[in-house]
Amino acid sequence: GGYLKGWDLFKTLVSETGFYKKKVLFFLIIVVVSLTFGFMWQQYRTVEASVDFTTPKSGYLSQVKMDIVINENAEVLINGKKTNNVLKFYENFDEVKILVFNSPGYFVQNFQATVTLPKAQSQSVRQIIYAVHGVGSNKASVIDSQTLFYEVSDISPQGVVTIVADLPKGMIKPSFWQKLMFQLGELPLKSWFYVSVALPLITIILMIIMIVKRRAAQIFSITTEQKNLPAKELPAVVGVLVDGAVGAREITATLIDLALRGFILIINKGNGEFNFGKLRADDIEKTTGLLPFEKALLSKIFLEPAYKSSLTDVEMRIGRHIFSRKIAQFYLGIYNFATGKGYFVRNPAKVHLVYKYLGIALLFVSLIGFAIGAITAADPKFGLLFWVGGMVAAFFVIKLSPFMPARSPLGTAELKKWLAFRKYLSSKKPLKGEDALLGKFEEYLPYAVVLGVEVDWAHKFLDDPFTTPPWYNSVERVVTLESFVGEFFPFIGYVAKNLARSHEPTVE
Repeated sequence: GGYLKGWDLFKTLVSETGFYKKKVLFFLIIVVVSLTFGFMWQQYRTVEASVDFTTPKSGYLSQVKMDIVINENAEVLINGKKTNNVLKFYENFDEVKILVFNSPGYFVQNFQATVTLPKAQSQSVRQIIYAVHGVGSNKASVIDSQTLFYEVSDISPQGVVTIVADLPKGMIKPSFWQKLMFQLGELPLKSWFYVSVALPLITIILMIIMIVKRRAAQIFSITTEQKNLPAKELPAVVGVLVDGAVGAREITATLIDLALRGFILIINKGNGEFNFGKLRADDIEKTTGLLPFEKALLSKIFLEPAYKSSLTDVEMRIGRHIFSRKIAQFYLGIYNFATGKGYFVRNPAKVHLVYKYLGIALLFVSLIGFAIGAITAADPKFGLLFWVGGMVAAFFVIKLSPFMPARSPLGTAELKKWLAFRKYLSSKKPLKGEDALLGKFEEYLPYAVVLGVEVDWAHKFLDDPFTTPPWYNSVERVVTLESFVGEFFPFIGYVAKNLARSHEPTVE
């Protein structure tokens, strides 16, 4: 189990600097969502005017003037500054609508605005002034064939003033994208809801189609049982062959397999307390008979030169770092081993990474789109549902990535054998006497774990005499199969799940 080139080197460099992507990703998501909702709450409390004016210290302005220029390319300049979200495009006319004052908090004696049109058609423009909540007189007029004039007097601190110019069609020529963005903004909530549901649904369908296409030759039913081991294969590799990914079950099976091979001992001290014991005095890295990824797993449990490790010790070692490079090496080693055996067309670790990063990229784009839309989009912000749908789609891309690795013809052939073996392990048929007495329970136990049938396999031995495995020591005077299963399975499963959670995010 060597290391993958390129991206694995990048992973190592990143790990050395203490830069953990999952932590940073989570932090960025919290920041973006918090800022977005904070801004939206502020917008909910007070609608901002289209134009900002400097608040006078005296609380009074004698006059405010505004120069508005409408260009033929549908660009609107207010006092020389380009302004967005003031244009709307309808079937019979185009509208320029500018919210000038919205409860400014100070008194304005006189407001004047001139509007320069792109064409000399001022008589064809309909002028409107909306003035409410403590506003005096107002008037709209035409200065010349290309200039409009608006005037409002005595605007109170709570006043709301909006000026409107309805332009005849053809006066301005908006771009395709301007029209598109406006039309999208005008879509009703129902339409955006359908889009937000359709986007992740389409993503799921496409991912399933790709999974089925990749594994079409591997969809089959198993009708026969295989009593004997199909091959003397590492249990964790069998797990990857069946599931396409490494997880807690592969860690559990590896620990049991190492115990069977005489490398570790598991001690039940009673009252739910367990210890791991190391049966070889050598340094783990120098111990012969262990593969590199098995050494990585053991070095996560045992701190040299200690020969034993309690559950508290393991939890402490896991808690030292947010992510564990040793567990990542364990994962990578199994993937490399399985790929080297010819079971997969391409290393599953690389396939997982491609789709995981694709999902993360989609998530970031959706988050950024959501934030920008919340800040810049016109109300009502129904279009934000599109980005919510993108986030959900990204979640499914990441979650479905373990199903993407494609097995080779050899991998498919071996898979059939192991599934037939699983059918035997989980069958309800009673064991023959010799099978129950020849140590088959513990020999097949790690395979039953990765195949997900350890409880069914143990149940087959309930009516037979139980001999405690030599690698399992207990303070109990009598160890029954029920007590072994009831105490050992939860302990080893708990340790494996915690170890699995600690792996670096660059490998799944």
